Amino acid sequence: MINGSIVDLIIPTASDGSPDYKTVDTLIDWHIDNGSAALLIGSATGQHSEFNNEERGELLKRAIWQSDGRIVVIANLDTIDPDGFFELARAADEFGADAGLLTLPTSMGLSQVDLFEYVRELAKFAKLPLILRDDFSHRNLLSPTTLPKLAEIEGIIGLINDSSEPTPEDNINISELPSGFALYAGHNTDACQWVLAGYQGGISLVGNIAPALVNDMISAAQQNNRALAMSLNDRLRPLTQALMTDPSANSVTWALTEMDCIPEGGHPPSLPQSSDYAQLRRALRTAQVII
Repeated sequence: MINGSIVDLIIPTASDGSPDYKTVDTLIDWHIDNGSAALLIGSATGQHSEFNNEERGELLKRAIWQSDGRIVVIANLDTIDPDGFFELARAADEFGADAGLLTLPTSMGLSQVDLFEYVRELAKFAKLPLILRDDFSHRNLLSPTTLPKLAEIEGIIGLINDSSEPTPEDNINISELPSGFALYAGHNTDACQWVLAGYQGGISLVGNIAPALVNDMISAAQQNNRALAMSLNDRLRPLTQALMTDPSANSVTWALTEMDCIPEGGHPPSLPQSSDYAQLRRALRTAQVII
């Protein structure tokens, strides 16, 4: 079971748009030093669609080599090409990823029975452990009553719940899930509450910028230190809100550039509006991130 802060790693790019592998190596070491529990490779804000499968495979291989067993590496297996899953799953298994991420489809018109068979077949092919991802509050497919059945499939080890404000019928009954099956918060602003409620951790975009703070918040919540967890969450809130103003990776990349964590490169990131720069700077200072 993976416990703690899972960082949805931003991938800096070179001037030709390809992954900047050298800078990724530096970021991986930085996250290890700051206590992140795991790194999700090839997912952040749809970046996987910017790279071809060869680049994604190379990125994953290098990330695993660089981590050298010091941090959990999760491979994002989502792809526009239906056959891409199988190619990426083979690469992730060959290179030694610790787990893979499978986002459940919302447009295939599957019944709950068909969904079970779909996940079981992919899990059987993938070989490596899989973490599912779904948004319960806006779901078109998965229901909480189906989740315990999916959790019994060999190789399915967890679920990222992307919902932010679920309705009562969307709530997951943790007691119905098998031992060793983990739940993770998928929404930056609500991770603290979910972990306090019994989740094993959260996947975070803001963890790219403030990994130690996110890790401390989740650790406090896991220890049921509500006062400390909520205090740290309050420090993070302006930063998470500032990042939500830009759905692309630009805001995170801009912040990392300001922090001297990544080089500016030939095409420095820009934010949608001039006011966003000041808002993000204020949020970084509130989170006590040095820029």
